[in-house]
Amino acid sequence: MAERKPITIPIDFPSSDEVAALAQFVKRIDYETVFRFCDKRVFYGGRPEGDVAWSALSDIRRQLSEAGFSPR
Repeated sequence: MAERKPITIPIDFPSSDEVAALAQFVKRIDYETVFRFCDKRVFYGGRPEGDVAWSALSDIRRQLSEAGFSPR
């Protein structure tokens, strides 16, 4: 398996309010919600789309927290 390289996506928000609201929003999305909106027939590297999307959402949560936007 090839080594995975992180992908950086720069995002400019108009203010910290938008980032704080995003942190709150992603905190409230649960695994079942992610899976409900993902295609059960789509796989990435053998993993269901829902699992891959959940992993990506978890990364977003972690990075928001590391940037000081920890959800309440």
